[in-house]
Amino acid sequence: MYLKPLLTQGLDRFFHIGPAFRKGEYGHLHTTEFTMLEWYRAFSDYTVLITDCIDLLSSVFTAFSNSNLPVKLPVQPENIRRKVKIFSIEEVFLTLAGWNPIEEKDERRFEQDLVEKIEPALSKYPISILKAYPSWAASLSRICEKDRRICERFELYLGGMELANGFSELVISQEQRLRFQEENKKRISLGLNPMEMPEDFLSALDRCPPSAGVAMGIDRLLMFILRTNRIDQLIPPFKI
Repeated sequence: MYLKPLLTQGLDRFFHIGPAFRKGEYGHLHTTEFTMLEWYRAFSDYTVLITDCIDLLSSVFTAFSNSNLPVKLPVQPENIRRKVKIFSIEEVFLTLAGWNPIEEKDERRFEQDLVEKIEPALSKYPISILKAYPSWAASLSRICEKDRRICERFELYLGGMELANGFSELVISQEQRLRFQEENKKRISLGLNPMEMPEDFLSALDRCPPSAGVAMGIDRLLMFILRTNRIDQLIPPFKI
């Protein structure tokens, strides 16, 4: 929410690398502090970001393969584009979970099947992409004009591990406000305090050009390259 409004300042392309924080998350793929790469493109959509991600992986893998580091890459840089598998959410859920979240809204079942059925099946592919999420899972993304059942959102996976989440950005403040209000209703129903409405962010949206943005986890990318099992193996310990 702090980066997207920069699109109103005439910046057509920009990126940021820095720490991100999520309270209460810890596990072999999660930690409370991690490093995030986030970038935006004005006058673009999420299909351009998918190409960006593949190009970035190719560049990173090439750099590692040309280094003196004792790294055995899961896929060689010259093979990356041939190894990428792209699936729609509708396709993988019908095949692997036996139902269609595009036609049926069930958030709890969706998340459970994603973790227990979809992501394990993606582990056999070095690089895979899920796209065209159901409209009810749009988050900050734009609804597809040609099919309003879906939104222009994708997630990139390496060996079944989620690495990046990207959108064609929603730049209509009224629609985004309604989504935030719905999220607050969910929080209240779960006994949580509602989040304060981000008025500065919402007021900037209507001035943003059509655009696309994506966030990528740097620590997880290194996990994939270095073949480590836990994200905390890549984060230095700090003593205060």
